[in-house]
Amino acid sequence: MDGVERLPGGFVNEVLRVGDTVRRTRPANADFVAALLRHLARAAPGLAPRHLGYDEHGRQVLGHVDGHVPWREPVSAEFRSDAALTRLAELIRTLHDACAGTPLAGGAETVCHLDLSPKNTVYRDSPAGPLPVTLLDWDLAAPGRRIADVAFAGWHFAALGEGADPAELGRRCRLLCDAYAAAAPGAALPRAELVDVMLQQIERTWRGIDAGADRDEPGMRRLRAAGAVDGVRAWQRWLLAHRDPVEAALRG
Repeated sequence: MDGVERLPGGFVNEVLRVGDTVRRTRPANADFVAALLRHLARAAPGLAPRHLGYDEHGRQVLGHVDGHVPWREPVSAEFRSDAALTRLAELIRTLHDACAGTPLAGGAETVCHLDLSPKNTVYRDSPAGPLPVTLLDWDLAAPGRRIADVAFAGWHFAALGEGADPAELGRRCRLLCDAYAAAAPGAALPRAELVDVMLQQIERTWRGIDAGADRDEPGMRRLRAAGAVDGVRAWQRWLLAHRDPVEAALRG
């Protein structure tokens, strides 16, 4: 097809750009994602791509967002700068405040993205360096607790594992929490739970990849073949071994 560009970085889904649209594998929770993106288009314009329906192949059709997505490893430090983390926390807070108390959240605190990483973030240049403007890949979005997204960002926008600095991880988590709190009054985060939430998320991540690969899911097979299960398990062991200095730095 003319004018079709395969976008890089997707391990799980095929992502194509067609003109001013992006075509992706239809998510399992397609109805919820569509309703969420329509809500965010009204309540938080620009935070997420526009939902435009489905094409003749059943693929999800989204509006294309101009900017840079740092999909290649290792991610440059400029995309995880303090200024970028501060802006990311503000975007997370915007999402949570836009969804709290809505039917989308049900009885939960809010709706969470649950897959925050540099690869799922669009950046644009600013005097402070590249800053996040839009969050991508809402396939895992679901009702949840506010702390879940802040914790997820904590271990995806910092270094874990051999050679990493536990104090730096804790400092970056503190920065995320401080910026989240400063973005609007109220909704204080239970920071004492943050490391436990991160550990739970890390374990669910490697177990989910492993189980999906065992079910012969192509994306999960590719991730496991690339070493994702072993790598994420190593992060879990590292965080368990270094939780005291991480929590000390988080407390400041």
